[in-house]
Amino acid sequence: MKHILLVLAVIFSFSTSSFAQLPDGSIAPDFTTTDVNGNTHRLYDYLDAGYTVILDISATWCGPCWNYHVGGTFEQIWEAHGPAGQPGVSPNTTDDVMILWFEGDPGTALSELENSNLGNWLQPDPNEDPVHFPIINDDAIADMYDLPYWPIIYTICPSRVLSESGQASLAQHYANLDDCPEAVEGTNASLISYDGNLSVSGCESSGSGNVSVTVQNLGTESLTAFTVEVIENGQTVATQDFNGSLNVYELTTIDFGNLTISSAEYEIVITSTDDNAADNVITQSLSFAGETSQSVTVSILTDSYASETYLEITDENGNVVWSEGNESVANNYATGSENPPADPTTPLTNNTQYDWNVNLPTTGCFTLTVGDYYGDGLFAAQWGGADGNWTLKDNNGMLIDQMSSEEIFEGSDDANFENDQAGQPSSIEAIESLALNIYPNPIAKVATIELSLNENSTVNMQIVNVLGELVSSEVYSLNAGNNKVNFNVNNLESGFYFVNLNINGLTTTKKITVSK
Repeated sequence: MKHILLVLAVIFSFSTSSFAQLPDGSIAPDFTTTDVNGNTHRLYDYLDAGYTVILDISATWCGPCWNYHVGGTFEQIWEAHGPAGQPGVSPNTTDDVMILWFEGDPGTALSELENSNLGNWLQPDPNEDPVHFPIINDDAIADMYDLPYWPIIYTICPSRVLSESGQASLAQHYANLDDCPEAVEGTNASLISYDGNLSVSGCESSGSGNVSVTVQNLGTESLTAFTVEVIENGQTVATQDFNGSLNVYELTTIDFGNLTISSAEYEIVITSTDDNAADNVITQSLSFAGETSQSVTVSILTDSYASETYLEITDENGNVVWSEGNESVANNYATGSENPPADPTTPLTNNTQYDWNVNLPTTGCFTLTVGDYYGDGLFAAQWGGADGNWTLKDNNGMLIDQMSSEEIFEGSDDANFENDQAGQPSSIEAIESLALNIYPNPIAKVATIELSLNENSTVNMQIVNVLGELVSSEVYSLNAGNNKVNFNVNNLESGFYFVNLNINGLTTTKKITVSK
């Protein structure tokens, strides 16, 4: 979704990478690049020299980027805090900040820096000097940093850890330097991130997958040896020793390989002695399948883009037993595009609370999936809207799972649970039990609706297109037993449509393809 809602951000959809902003705390990828004046810049060289780097990735066509650029904040930071001896830097500089400004849109020519529709990015004010900090045209940078929108501005600490600082003031940007970790005197192996993919599948009571962590030397002395352990319920389940050489701020990955963990919580711990034990532990959690009987309650507070949301519950064979939201979004997650096809049934409303009690037709394992068409989950606040959230509760109203307040799921978010007793069929299950079928599909001219009814029934049929527009409507009075009803699609163009059927108050939707 290209959400432009009174915000200083513009979305650009990439064909080469999925929507996935680097979260705060990530390690900044290193790069070497050349600015428009032919000067070479390597990120890690600046970090190793003790500079904090402010990285701005903009586009010459981006209005919010231009407004911030001409506001002069970076020129002020450059003058007061930039590298000593550089043009435009004050003799009284604190000499601890480097600014790297990128034009990162691969579709923009180098000439646009001087001749864009917004103005001259190299010299915004013709009555003043050209921009002094480095201006760089690099098509690879946006992909490297998983750019989610224009502009994005990161503060990168000498420790290589980044955080999004945004379009802040000079004082706010410089205050961010206080959040950068400093190397302690002596030896200090620091666990800075968990990089594994240990997860629970279905109704398993254990999690399996890779366990690995990133360790950084946050001490002033070279780090030559340390030991890392994975601990579950007080017992060591895996150990890795490091022997080598890490200079200050250098990183290494400790990989334990594939492990199986049966506890809801486990720890990765540096067990060897160093001069700062405060950063020697990372605690990880596993969410095992919840339990319920006969039913669950699915609740969602939609965000400001409810049309992008789809929810479904599937059984262990992948059969959909319940669904709500925009059927057009089903299995179309993290597209990086805005405005999905319109909901062909009953659209969800923005910023609205919904609660559904779902009867489970069989026993066994089930999965609730909350899907998002664009790929930013229910987090509309970043675009100027309002965030949403979801919860899943058992038959007694006890929480099984919920969306984390820090979780921006990319595409879909899943919750597993186990049902120990089948409930009464809900509407969608009851109507599916009528042996409903539409064939052939795709349809060239005429299709047949086949269904078995337990009683005389009135069947209302509506056909809508992907925009949600009604294109055909029929009412049939059918007898109990097996029925076949023909309908033609002569007046429909080739494409996808949805057949909405209402049978004695029960509704269901079937997707059809018209191919002539």
